[in-house]
Amino acid sequence: MTTITRAYAPSAYGQLHYRIVAAEGPVTRPPLLCLHQTPSNGGEWEPILPFLAQGRVVIAPDTPGYGMSDSPPAPVSIADFAGVMSRFMADGAAAGLFRPGPYDVMGAHTGSIIATELARSLPQAVRRLVLFGLAAYDADIRATKLATLYEKFPPPGNNLRHVEKLWAIMTTLTDPRVSAEAIHLKMADSLRLGSRLPWAYEAVYRYDFLGAMTEVEQPVLIVNPEDDLWEPTRRSSHLYRHGRRLDIPGVKHGALEIERELIVREILAFLEA
Repeated sequence: MTTITRAYAPSAYGQLHYRIVAAEGPVTRPPLLCLHQTPSNGGEWEPILPFLAQGRVVIAPDTPGYGMSDSPPAPVSIADFAGVMSRFMADGAAAGLFRPGPYDVMGAHTGSIIATELARSLPQAVRRLVLFGLAAYDADIRATKLATLYEKFPPPGNNLRHVEKLWAIMTTLTDPRVSAEAIHLKMADSLRLGSRLPWAYEAVYRYDFLGAMTEVEQPVLIVNPEDDLWEPTRRSSHLYRHGRRLDIPGVKHGALEIERELIVREILAFLEA
């Protein structure tokens, strides 16, 4: 089994932390960039990273402001996040970390949106997309979600209200087969973010995801566990012209651990087609 190592790279907002898995055997396939959901970090991909590094290098950065990456001074846009990732991949290829040329991108929730922006804006750089969950909403729904965002995720105060609200959200959305300790550890990572926890959600709700999906020409595999984006994903996945949706009913957040074998098999088959 290949080993996950960690390192930092420069970005527009300071240092960008990332996990990287070297290819098992000769490098014969494009690198795979993995983009996490909010308010997580690249560590969420660890259950499957080593299994995907078959003839390819796999990289999972922490989005600026999350995990151990330095933060922008204020909320930024999806296009800004995509620009950071594009520069990261160009610099990594130039430094010999992975093969130059087109690369594949995998994203979850917020990561799916950043991946879509990369594919839409840089069609020559992105070869294929694997997307977990599509936060695809009409403009009026996005406006409502944006207006209530900081009520849903209040800043830290002198009581535990923000902690209780976050714990309620995480335990409701997470599959019951995931242990309480695992949820606790993920929550601890989220609490480290303080008042900037919802910043990436702000970028999500300001972005015309539905419009961007129609501009993607690359092949897309949409993996759809039955989590909070189950219905939006089912309604919108057809907007990818060359997309295929894989529904995984009965599995909430935690699918990478619970259905690892299925997910790895489907991703490898898609990337190697």
